[in-house]
Amino acid sequence: MKVIDLNTTYATGTKDIKLTVIIGDAQIGQSVVLLDDVELGRGDIDGLPVGNGPAVKGKKLIVKTLVTDVNPRTNNMSVTYQLSGGKSDQDFQSVGKVDNEGESMVFRATFSLI
Repeated sequence: MKVIDLNTTYATGTKDIKLTVIIGDAQIGQSVVLLDDVELGRGDIDGLPVGNGPAVKGKKLIVKTLVTDVNPRTNNMSVTYQLSGGKSDQDFQSVGKVDNEGESMVFRATFSLI
């Protein structure tokens, strides 16, 4: 199974950090979210509280998403990660493509919270 990795940083501030994960290209998927080794949520992630900026600074936010191709028009896949509450709200995107109809792909994102 193919794996797409995204490794980046997100600047925290003084507010509460939230995460939303959007599966694109009319595909389906589910996520697991970890802060360091602690699970914060799984399934559909929409406005998931990550923690207060100063409390999570220096930690790693890890998102693992399994996306399955169900759209008969394309084998393209994308996952958009929306982080809010830091110094600025930001969107990050990973894209991929499976070879065959109905295949799945793993998207892994690691955000170093700075």
